[in-house]
Amino acid sequence: MNFVPGRTTFEEYFQLAGCSEVEKSIRFLIGLAPSLLHRKYLVDRTRVNLKERRGPSTGLACQLCSGIASGEALKILLGRGKVWAAPHAFQFDAYRNRLAHTWRPGGNRHPLNRAAIAIAKRQFAI
Repeated sequence: MNFVPGRTTFEEYFQLAGCSEVEKSIRFLIGLAPSLLHRKYLVDRTRVNLKERRGPSTGLACQLCSGIASGEALKILLGRGKVWAAPHAFQFDAYRNRLAHTWRPGGNRHPLNRAAIAIAKRQFAI
């Protein structure tokens, strides 16, 4: 997800102001991956502890994210290629080989994101 001058800002998209740390985590998760591609195979929910700021991840995911972020930064710096700015988001699930492109005007104010946030709050009992 890219935040560029003159477009949707980080705060406008994620709506984190005034939220508890746990709610910030939920809003960040839903905003960053609104298609929730990973949700179907989160097997051990005990590995997610928002109060302790920990959740499952893999080295592969971190490497993929850094590669994509580098590519987007190069496109911005060189002024070459299409740069999709927020409220557009892309999520790639390497486990299932799926790519999702979402558009959520208003970010976490969007009705789909608001519903997902409400469900996540119930799941994580906050």
